[in-house]
Amino acid sequence: MAQRAEAQRQLGGLDVGAVVVGAIVGVGIFFAPATLARDLPSPGWMLGVWGLGGLVTLLGALVLADLGGRMPQAGGLYVFLREGYGERRGPLVAFLYGWANLLIVQPGALAIIALVLVANLEVLVGELPRAAQSGLGIAAIAGFSATNILGLKTGAGVQRTLTAAKVLILVALIGLGAAFGQAGFEALPQGGSDSEPWAALVAAGLIPVMFSFGGWQHGTWIGGVVKDPVRAIPRGILGGVIVVIAAYMAVNLAYLALLGQGGMQASQALAAEAGAVALGDAAGTVLAVAVVISAAGVLNTICLAFPWVIYAMSRDGVFVEAAGRLHPRANTPAFAIGLQGVLGSAAVFLGIERIDAMLAGLAFAEWGFYALIAVAYLWMRKEPGPEGGFSAPGWAAGGFALVAIGIVIGALVVKPVESAVGVGVLVAGLVVWRLRPAR
Repeated sequence: MAQRAEAQRQLGGLDVGAVVVGAIVGVGIFFAPATLARDLPSPGWMLGVWGLGGLVTLLGALVLADLGGRMPQAGGLYVFLREGYGERRGPLVAFLYGWANLLIVQPGALAIIALVLVANLEVLVGELPRAAQSGLGIAAIAGFSATNILGLKTGAGVQRTLTAAKVLILVALIGLGAAFGQAGFEALPQGGSDSEPWAALVAAGLIPVMFSFGGWQHGTWIGGVVKDPVRAIPRGILGGVIVVIAAYMAVNLAYLALLGQGGMQASQALAAEAGAVALGDAAGTVLAVAVVISAAGVLNTICLAFPWVIYAMSRDGVFVEAAGRLHPRANTPAFAIGLQGVLGSAAVFLGIERIDAMLAGLAFAEWGFYALIAVAYLWMRKEPGPEGGFSAPGWAAGGFALVAIGIVIGALVVKPVESAVGVGVLVAGLVVWRLRPAR
C-alpha cells in the first residue's frame, strides 16, 4: 500500500542529461529538415535557421539550468512558476501550467509518439488493422508506464540505454554523410525565394525547428530526485542541450551531403532516402528501426519525468491526494504515472490529426509559460543562488522572454482556431481552480 513519503535523491547529472537528450531527440530530426529544404532558398538559410533554433533552445536552457539548481524540487517549471509569482498569483499560474500539460500536452505527446512507433513497426511486420495499431500503441504506453512504476533507477536505466542508442543512430547518419556524401550543397529554385522578407523565411523555418528542439524542459521535472542537484541539474540540462545542437547541425550537413537540397525537397522519407544513398534498399528497414528506438526513448522520458509535476501538484493540495503518494518500495509516484498512462491511452483513440490540432492550440500557452518563467527569473536572480551553483546571464533570460513572446503572438496569428481550443482548456482550468475544495 502506498504511503506519503519524501522522494529519494537517486539520480545524477548523467540521468538529467539522458532525459534532456531523450526528450528532444524524437522523430522531428527525421523529417523536419525536408520541410526547411522546401521553405528556404539555400543550404545557408537552412543551417542558419537550425543554428538560430539551437541558440533559442540554449537561452532557455541557461535559464532553466540556473532555476533548477536554485529550486531542485519535483515538478521543475511548475515550481518555478509557483515561486516566481508569489503566494497570491503563483499557485494559480503554476496550476494552469500543470493542468494544460496533464490534460492535453503530455497525454497527446504520448499518443502521437506511440502511434509513430507503431507506424514504423509496420515497415518491419507489414500493415496492421486499425484496432491492432491502437492496441500496440496502448501497449507501448502501458509498458513504459509500468517500467517507471517499478523503480526510479529502473526507468532511469532504460532512459540511459535508449538515449545512448539515439545518439549512436545520429552518429551513424553523420558518418554516412561523411563517407558517402556526394550530392553537394546546391540550392534549387523550388525552395523558398530570397525575395521573400527575411522575417517570413525565419518564421517559416523556426516552426519545424523548434518542434524538433522541444523537450529540454523535461530535465527540470525530476529535480526532486537528483543527487547534488545544485551542480548536477545545470550540468545535465546544458550538457544535454549542447549535445543535441551539435548533433542536429551535423545531421543536417549529412542530409545535404547525401541528397543535396533538391533531394531533400523531394523527399517523403528523408532519413531512409539519405541512408539509401549508402545502404541501398535496406535503408528503409534500418531507419524504421531507428525511429522505433527514438520514439521509445521519448515515451520513456515522458513516463519518467512528467508524473513528478502531477506529484508536486498533489503535494501542494491542488490535485487528488493519491497522486502525491510514493510507492513504498519503488519510491515512484505510481498513481501519477498510471494516471498519465491512462490519459495517453485514451488519446490514442483520437488519432494523430486530432491530437495534433489540440497540441497546436496550446502552443501559445506553452510558450507563454516559458515567457513568464523568463520574466520571473529576472526578478529571482537578484537574490544570490546556492553556493557553487550555476548563474545564468540576465541577457539570456531577456532574449528568451522576447523570443517566447514572439512565438506566442505568432501562434495566435497563424493558428487562431486551434488557439481558441487552447484558450478553452485554460478557461476550464480556471473553473476547476475556483471549484476545488479548500484544504
